[in-house]
Amino acid sequence: MASSDQTAKIIDGKAIAHTIRSEIAEEVRDLSEKHGKVPGLAVVIVGARKDSQTYVTMKRKACAEVGIKSVDVDLPEDVSEADLISKVHQLNSDPDVHG
Repeated sequence: MASSDQTAKIIDGKAIAHTIRSEIAEEVRDLSEKHGKVPGLAVVIVGARKDSQTYVTMKRKACAEVGIKSVDVDLPEDVSEADLISKVHQLNSDPDVHG
């Protein structure tokens, strides 16, 4: 039978997030200084759903905080599948986009 001497450990999520973001910012600076490249994150959003817009806004803010370039693509809700795929291919071939 397993021991039940386990205790809960309270963590400070905000402090942990701050530490992680600081580490990422340092890595981004190192990449920029050593290789002359800043990581780029592309976000494609289709339509204007409020919850999706809020999520993307938070990602843009997080990128700005750590020095990652944010590439934003806002497409209308009625974008054709072909146009959407074309935009994704364009982003995939962009040397400034890494994710």
